[in-house]
Amino acid sequence: MKKRRQLKWSMITMLAVGWFIPLLILSVTVFFFVDYQINKQLEKTIVTSSDKVVEICQMRIDDAVAASKSASYLPALRECYGRYLTDHDENKLKQDVALFLTQQYRYNTDINMTALYFTNDPETIYYCYTNDNRVSYTAVQAFKENAKETVQQHAPGIDTDIAFLTIADRVYLVRNIMDSKFHAYAVIVMELNMENILMGLDGVWGFKAGDVFVDGVSILNEDVSDPYIDVFPQRIMRSSHYERNLSEAYVYKKVESNRHRFSYMILLDSSVIVSEMDTIKYVFYLLIGFMVPLIMVIFWFFHKRVNMPIRLLRKAHKEIEKENYGYQINVDDGDEEFYDLGNAFNSMSNTLKNQFEKNYLEELALRDANIMALQSQINPHFLNNTLEIINWEARLTGNYKVSNMIEALSTMLEATMNRKKEQLIPLAEELGYVEAYLYIIAQRYGDNFQVEKEIDESLLRVKVPRLIIQPIIENAVEHGMDIRHKGKIKLTVRKEEQMLVIEVMDNGKLTQESRRKIDELLYTESTTDTSSLSLGIRNVNKRLKIIYGQECGLTIKSNKDDYTVSTILVKIDKEGEQ
Repeated sequence: MKKRRQLKWSMITMLAVGWFIPLLILSVTVFFFVDYQINKQLEKTIVTSSDKVVEICQMRIDDAVAASKSASYLPALRECYGRYLTDHDENKLKQDVALFLTQQYRYNTDINMTALYFTNDPETIYYCYTNDNRVSYTAVQAFKENAKETVQQHAPGIDTDIAFLTIADRVYLVRNIMDSKFHAYAVIVMELNMENILMGLDGVWGFKAGDVFVDGVSILNEDVSDPYIDVFPQRIMRSSHYERNLSEAYVYKKVESNRHRFSYMILLDSSVIVSEMDTIKYVFYLLIGFMVPLIMVIFWFFHKRVNMPIRLLRKAHKEIEKENYGYQINVDDGDEEFYDLGNAFNSMSNTLKNQFEKNYLEELALRDANIMALQSQINPHFLNNTLEIINWEARLTGNYKVSNMIEALSTMLEATMNRKKEQLIPLAEELGYVEAYLYIIAQRYGDNFQVEKEIDESLLRVKVPRLIIQPIIENAVEHGMDIRHKGKIKLTVRKEEQMLVIEVMDNGKLTQESRRKIDELLYTESTTDTSSLSLGIRNVNKRLKIIYGQECGLTIKSNKDDYTVSTILVKIDKEGEQ
């Protein structure tokens, strides 16, 4: 006999030898190689882009510095100030200075606002601001309110140099305007547009934040100093220095210009840098290429040894759900677990079949006995012959009204006799018994009795138990309607999903006592009301539940208009719909 293997050890061996160990070795080797290559290329790319960006930013700062020099080198400002010292025409001076500032600085996008004051009258500020829509007179107000006093304090110590001052989140470039004897007769102040000057920094790969230091002090935040001004060697004057670890990455570069040392620091987002490593994709594809044959082997193994046996068990399970008790599967003795499981299932299926057949026969016998007992409580059929004789006598005497009533009563008695011994009849036949009963009642009450019907004719062929509607209508007539004020009954037949819904609504109202009796009849086994009508209601409910189950039966409730509604639920099977 072939020895059966345990599935657990087969799976572990196959996964370890055929997939895990080779993939682990390959993955470690490829990882270190790719990581080295990507980091090397990444550093080169970031350093190159940083050098270009810093060069552009520094060029814009140098342009702003050069623009500040024009106030000293061009004669226009010096000449208009000389005329003022002679004629003291303040209006003319104001016009000439405003024209000079507008011509020189209004269209420079690297400068938000330019202010000028003469040292002999520091309170009079001449200004202009750029034509950019984002800049307005508020830049001038900010200078007057926050920066003017600080500038006036620093200006005498600047001499012929320039100074960068950061005041209230605004960066100002300050320069003295000298006469021929190098005496400062005016001071020019420019608010730099740092957003435009540093605009290229965010083009560096993985840019997160940036800062610029002048002589070790940040021009964006005067309280921050350059942490690396004396750390890195001189080579970073020629190229950017790139540094990255697990938590952060940054680029640092120094530039000397106009007797000042500028330091650029760009903070990078490490997660973005790592995510942009496109080379990893190619490494992944390479790994996939090696994994394909391994995966195919593993797939075949699991399909053959696991998936197919499980599919057989699932198929057998569905057959049991379809009530195909006793269904057997072919047991493969390749694996011990599935061999035992298959045998256990076959044994269970046989046991279930035997038990079900036993219970089914017992339940069927009990159900037929209950139905016969319930149906036997309806009036006997021997009266039919007597009524037939009376009907002929009425016709012979010309009393056709009585004859029609007798025929209706005979129809009802025919329903009780059930000569064909049919448990289920078409809905159309059941409605015929209802019509016979309603005819008799209409003759009894005349115009005080009204009937309305809404019947889906596509349901007339549905099979229903005999005499389930007439007892409900009889109950509505005898106990529900108020005949003194015109009794009304509405019969509705419709389909909801797989249920046949039969509603009998009357214009009577349910009292507390009526509700108590209904609950006693429908939901308890014992009752104090032994009248034939009450027993008929109970019998209808019990018959429906015996035949169709607990979800079917009879309910009696009040609707929103306080009318009494009796609802019969009958399950529709596919045979009943044909």
